[in-house]
Amino acid sequence: MEGPARRALFVVNPEAGGGRTRRVWRDLAREAARRAPECGVALTRARGDATALARRAVAEGWPLVVAVGGDGTLNEVVNGLVHAGNGPALGAILTGRGCDACRNFGLARDPRAALERALAGVETRVDIGVATSADGGTRYFLGAAGVGFDAVVAERAATSRRRGTLPYLAAVLATVCTYRPAPAAIEADGRPVWSGRLTMAVVANGACYGGGMRIAPGADPADGVLDLVVLDNLGRLELVRWLPTVYRGTHVRNPKVTVRRERSVTVRAELAVHADGEAAGRAPVTISVLPGALRLRR
Repeated sequence: MEGPARRALFVVNPEAGGGRTRRVWRDLAREAARRAPECGVALTRARGDATALARRAVAEGWPLVVAVGGDGTLNEVVNGLVHAGNGPALGAILTGRGCDACRNFGLARDPRAALERALAGVETRVDIGVATSADGGTRYFLGAAGVGFDAVVAERAATSRRRGTLPYLAAVLATVCTYRPAPAAIEADGRPVWSGRLTMAVVANGACYGGGMRIAPGADPADGVLDLVVLDNLGRLELVRWLPTVYRGTHVRNPKVTVRRERSVTVRAELAVHADGEAAGRAPVTISVLPGALRLRR
């Protein structure tokens, strides 16, 4: 689908951004209806609703689905669209506090500019990552999947009633006090590439996660590969000193950090897993790339 869209389904999470989305959408709804006369609106009410609504959009033949909410809402919509093949294109109006997808994909932060791009912007193909657990469960992601420390942080942050950078940082600090590296082995495309006591392994499609952390500074979401960032066995003080460097992307200079580009990574360990900050079970897990699997308007 190219050119201005007349038909679009807006999947709106009114509670995203601490309720900011509700206010933003109230201002945008009339403009959206004017720009796309045959638009529809579907509101989420609980976790997982955006995925179900995106799947329904595929079944109903909508040519464009626009996620309105935070990075979590966007992730849910992607999980509903990914099996559609040549189904709907995706647009995004991101109203949460993290906005990592804006950093990774060049999406507009201003809601009105984002609406314009969603309805009349350039359509590009971008990669999607998929985390597959030992029991066959799958979770798709746009930004990054992680095993270990950051997955525990994501679990802790998910219990907070607030969203965004500050609650995430609070979860990071709380996790530093309790987390212990665990034995792990990592394979890439079926060959052993690392083993030892693992603090965390991140498999990134985009450069940023966690509200602006540049975890994989060289990641390109359209290059057909994922960036594997492995953080070796770090003690508490080492971890505290290391964390601020992630925001600058200079953490990769640490001798206990290794970075490589791969199409498929398997992490064997007894550790938690997340995909775009959403719980994705426990390792062992295989994380791979689906090149060009998503049509994104931006």
